[in-house]
Amino acid sequence: MDVLNKTIKKLSEEEYQALLMQVSGKKKNKPFMVLETTRNRDVADSEMMELLQVNASTYYTLKSRLNSKIAAILSKNVQNPISSLIDEVTRVPANLYGTNKDFSIRALKELEKQLIEYDLSSELIIVYKTLSQLHLYCEEHSYYDNLYKKHVAFSLAVSKAEGLFYKFIHNTGKYLLTRDAADLEDVIKIQREISNICELYDSHRLYVIYNIVRLYNMCILENSPESLKARELEVENILQEMNRIFQKYQLDTFYQNIKFITDFMYFEYYQRTGNQVRADYYHDKSILCIDDLCSKHFMSFHVIRFLESKIEKYLADGNIDKLIEANESIFANLDIDTNEAYQFISFKKYVAICKFYERDYSGAAKTINSLRNKISLKHYLVTDIECKLFQALQYCILGEDSLCMQILSSLKRQIREHDKEFDSTKLFIKLIKSALKPADYRKKVKKITEMWNEFQKSNQSSNHILKYVKLDEITIRKMTNPIKE
Repeated sequence: MDVLNKTIKKLSEEEYQALLMQVSGKKKNKPFMVLETTRNRDVADSEMMELLQVNASTYYTLKSRLNSKIAAILSKNVQNPISSLIDEVTRVPANLYGTNKDFSIRALKELEKQLIEYDLSSELIIVYKTLSQLHLYCEEHSYYDNLYKKHVAFSLAVSKAEGLFYKFIHNTGKYLLTRDAADLEDVIKIQREISNICELYDSHRLYVIYNIVRLYNMCILENSPESLKARELEVENILQEMNRIFQKYQLDTFYQNIKFITDFMYFEYYQRTGNQVRADYYHDKSILCIDDLCSKHFMSFHVIRFLESKIEKYLADGNIDKLIEANESIFANLDIDTNEAYQFISFKKYVAICKFYERDYSGAAKTINSLRNKISLKHYLVTDIECKLFQALQYCILGEDSLCMQILSSLKRQIREHDKEFDSTKLFIKLIKSALKPADYRKKVKKITEMWNEFQKSNQSSNHILKYVKLDEITIRKMTNPIKE
């Protein structure tokens, strides 16, 4: 019932009633019972079979058909503003068999103008192929045949760029988990490939794809805020041009679904450069559309980048209300599959980090523990170390010394098995161990504070850890106090 459960519960009341009418006609038949029961509560398959009074084979057939019917209905509800133009394209081949050749040619040329404006290369192929065939015995045949061949090549280029764009999202997520040099080179190579395609064609679609990739790389890979700040005018011009494109082509499905990206990127850029006033402005703009984006599974990467920028914002201004703003809705609506490793891990970390700063240390520990149980982190060494250290920190604060030491012992063995330098990790392990040792309370607070300052200075390499952790005086006192609440 898992997929059906998630789908039915996400629907608005209006969407659900429309679905109920289409599936069952509101007759109290078995599909009606399944939908109503699933909508109102969580039901195990065994309980549902008993309720319907059917055997396992009949039940799974019913569920499969119901899922297929719901999928077909919901797919028709997906917004596609340009569908009317696409519908015209599907009728293009029929123009070959019309009774008025001149009329057909005139209609196709009008359609050609609209398709060129919207950069719809695949659809233009059909138009040019038909125009070429309509001019088979005329001089214009070669002209349209060449346009057909040119747009076949252009369509392949756009298709390749779109594929590279989604590959970029996947590989960037992988790099952020591993911080491996080879994964970084893959990300840079993708940007280079998209850049090469963009140089061959003048296309607003390629411009948008390339600059989303470029700006993400700029914010993610550029270590110096000052270097980023020096490119402010360039970033502003790019994002303004993207907004202009989105506003001009309001029927374009891709643009109308991705147009939020400019506010997200403004927020991430200004947060990275330390311009808190402008970052706050774009944070507040972005938060208005977060509910809608959380419900769209393909937007999860962009939502996660926004959430990670929210953490950076909190580290800069300490405003806990802004950090947890809209969290209830985000937690309820953001549904990420465990196969989407970067998004899934980062989301669970975000939940744990918010709990940590709300001083719900038990909740933070449980969230990280649940993450580690649901997905294997062994392929993401740096992320694995971070999660274990963060969990150990919670246990240290809570006074769960044995659980804390168990994780630290595991970490020491793990670090020993790898050649990489983990100086900052070793320092943080030492810091936690010192907090657990019995000693004069005041001296221990002073010592941990000094060790924390030392850790921050050393934590600047590519293998940096826990950049999202800020130990204030209250937290340090909780760590060092032998008497836990």
